[in-house]
Amino acid sequence: MSQATEQEAYDLLSHLKISYQKVDHPAITSVKNLTFDLPGPQVKNLLLKSKKGKQIYLVILPDEKQADLKKLADELSEKRLSFLSEEQMTQLLGVPAGTLTPLALMHDTKNQIQVVIDVAIDQKDTVGFHPNVNTTTLIIDFVDFQKILKYLNHPPIFENL
Repeated sequence: MSQATEQEAYDLLSHLKISYQKVDHPAITSVKNLTFDLPGPQVKNLLLKSKKGKQIYLVILPDEKQADLKKLADELSEKRLSFLSEEQMTQLLGVPAGTLTPLALMHDTKNQIQVVIDVAIDQKDTVGFHPNVNTTTLIIDFVDFQKILKYLNHPPIFENL
């Protein structure tokens, strides 16, 4: 698996003619305990697998929400969910832990990942994602984010998480 690059994230946005606000900042590995503010509502991304590892989920939820993996497993008709290892994440998406972003879905060429978006995310607002590096956040309109998912052939499902 090749390493996801910042440039390929910008190339994707350029190709789709998606505008964004670029915010450079200290490295973020978790939305917990941020020492600075980012514009607009922020989200967190979790990469989870089903009990037997046959299905992988990229779960996107508001940063203030705690992920209840048991409830989420029930919502997705799974027995249990667990986090992918850093090695599995790097193999699948080309990004290390702390840098997970849906912009790396271009590396999931076999479409192994199902994107799950919390219905609490305001689809009329913006979302912020790393461009494959955790020292920058790109703020984009949610509607443009949906264009990215469609282009990358990763149609999302919306769940009440």
